[in-house]
Amino acid sequence: MMWINGVALLRNKCQYLAAILANLSVVCTGCAMGWTSPVESKLTHPKHSPLPTVPTDAEFSWIGSILALGSLAGPPVAGYIAHRFGRKLALLTGGLLFAIAFILFVTARSVAQLLVGRFLQGCGIGFALAITPLYVCEIATAQRRGSLGSLVQVSMTLGMLMVYSIGPYVSYTTMQYILLAVPLLFCAAFSQMPETPHYYVSHGRYADASRSLEYLRGECIEELQDEFGSIQRSVEDSIRNRGTIGELLRDHANRRALFICTGIIVLQQLSGINPVQFYAQTIFEKTGTAIRPELASIIIGGVQVVASMITVLTLDKLGRRPYLLISSGGMCCALVALGTYFYLETQRVASGLSLDRLAFLPVLSLVVFTAAFCLGFGPIAWLLIGEMFAPNIKSYASSIVSSSCWGVAFFVLFYFSSLDAAIGTHWLFWTFAIFTAGAFLFTYLFVIETKGLSLPEIQAQLNETARILSDDKP
Repeated sequence: MMWINGVALLRNKCQYLAAILANLSVVCTGCAMGWTSPVESKLTHPKHSPLPTVPTDAEFSWIGSILALGSLAGPPVAGYIAHRFGRKLALLTGGLLFAIAFILFVTARSVAQLLVGRFLQGCGIGFALAITPLYVCEIATAQRRGSLGSLVQVSMTLGMLMVYSIGPYVSYTTMQYILLAVPLLFCAAFSQMPETPHYYVSHGRYADASRSLEYLRGECIEELQDEFGSIQRSVEDSIRNRGTIGELLRDHANRRALFICTGIIVLQQLSGINPVQFYAQTIFEKTGTAIRPELASIIIGGVQVVASMITVLTLDKLGRRPYLLISSGGMCCALVALGTYFYLETQRVASGLSLDRLAFLPVLSLVVFTAAFCLGFGPIAWLLIGEMFAPNIKSYASSIVSSSCWGVAFFVLFYFSSLDAAIGTHWLFWTFAIFTAGAFLFTYLFVIETKGLSLPEIQAQLNETARILSDDKP
């Protein structure tokens, strides 16, 4: 029996390999998102900065937030390329954008050049996060769709951990060269992977679709007729009812799926996760904790990776809704605690209050916050996009949801420092806590469970036309 299971695993290894290599583009995303954490301190010291002058506060705000504008611009272009030329080419284009950005950073001599590089990084993020879930969901079996789909969050946190671990301890230029190797490796390795069978079928290339499925499953096409037929019927049904943006908005199931996915992704950004990840070192410096800020950032990065891996291993057993509820509840509690610490800090001077016994609270709160995010709202927000939409409109849907995500992210990042000064750090984190409480309520009221369900079953639930039983029920 063990021998038979081993053979089955080896036969299916190619879908794992393709998913892992596709997610190298998301490692690039993590590198881009964590980039400002060590670089901001380098740019404030003329001795370590490649720039002739220290950037102003406004320039620092743009360096942090323009990434979101690039991420806003990327998904529509990525969606068009994925629909017209294939998911593989769209992902490779994103990898090229990341490589160009790091080359600009290596040669940077002005803030303007950094801003162009950050914008291109943002475009690369838009490509990676819009297309990677789509690619992985189309190459994975139904039983592995959840675990492989949640690799997005693991990969993102690995990229951030890489930056947090390397950035503070090497020079600015050395850091850019090291990070440049990631997109170059991705482009070289992923170029050897197949296009998805769904894309080939949608363009009438059935022989190519058969070869792609054979490679991914490690079996001859004669043994895969049921799965190939299911893919063909699903794609061809979608083509006969060719999707448009209008169809996305008119159809009840698609409209409800768009509402759920957009709601989850917007609430994800309003949780404050991006400011925490982008400015981890700066936030820890502000708390005055005894732990060195760069070490605290590494701890946060490591916790994110572990939490994301737990999700990968258990998501297909526990389900999407429970993890989203646990995630939003945990983030809310952590943000309330963090806001309370900063409130007590404001009262310390006037009242003579000692916070020595609470010195652990900022680090613990941020550890719980990032761990809770990576358990649910991080990976599942993107996984749902790949699960809920039919192939003929999935590219359009992922573009709209991703653009909504980064539109909100830009405003949160750009106004983070201004809001901090205007209402105080305590109220800033309490505001994020209110949004995570809203995320809990939104999940409870509106999000459906998709664990182990095929696309027709998910669409039936969205249409409320059939009663769907999960696999774990009799």
